[in-house]
Amino acid sequence: MIGFLPLGGAQLVAANISVGVHPQAKTFIGTLDLDTVWGTGAAVAIVAIMAFALRAKAKGSSDGVGGGVPSKFQLVWEMGLDAVRGQVQGNTDATARMTPLVPIAVSLFVFILVANWFSVLGLGATYEWLAPPTSDINLPLAMALVVIIPVHIASIAKRGPIAYVKHYITQPFPIFLFPVNVFMNVVDEVAKPITLALRLFGNLMSGGLMLALIAALAVWNISHVPIGDVSTVLFDPVWKLFDLLIGAIQAFIFALLAILYFQRATNVEAGH
Repeated sequence: MIGFLPLGGAQLVAANISVGVHPQAKTFIGTLDLDTVWGTGAAVAIVAIMAFALRAKAKGSSDGVGGGVPSKFQLVWEMGLDAVRGQVQGNTDATARMTPLVPIAVSLFVFILVANWFSVLGLGATYEWLAPPTSDINLPLAMALVVIIPVHIASIAKRGPIAYVKHYITQPFPIFLFPVNVFMNVVDEVAKPITLALRLFGNLMSGGLMLALIAALAVWNISHVPIGDVSTVLFDPVWKLFDLLIGAIQAFIFALLAILYFQRATNVEAGH
């Protein structure tokens, strides 16, 4: 529903903008957001195609090992892997580096980046044909659990079950304050996946809201001059470029926090 507020011969639009509304289907496992399922499948397919294409065209490595001249795409990919390896080596001990942390972090980054960049295809409509699935809270929460559950498994494997439980009782205060310790640590652990998911969801959701607001400007006229159409043409490309940057930053932050959570969970020397 769209209304108009007169102001000095101009008409300012007041619109009820629907953002975060999803076409749904009832199944035996519950209610599915169809656009999120479709967007997630499309992102997975794109990432898989990129992986198979890179594997098929691999020509050795950028350091000259393996023979052949690597493509530009392969060079960029190897630069990204080296950056992640450097981050992992700087934040985890030697034992942790032997885990599949690098593939997990890289996979998260690439998948989230592709999913986030679907926002560039948005028109500001209530139902987008390919909306970023990360703008639906269900997917970020699922990915947060994919990170947090292995973090606790790695912590138990590294410290042992007894030391794992002892950590929650004896940190950060002395043992006689163990009820406070348990409460603070439980709140901290519960907050991790929630904040990890909300950070990603909130930024992508706000991007969709901005696109809807820009699209709503199209009905804004001054007399018979389509000021709104001109504003939409000007603002929409600028915002989408900004959205690309936000999508890349959020993908990087999600992957980086996964590394840092893993480091914290397996850092025996620090005691916490």
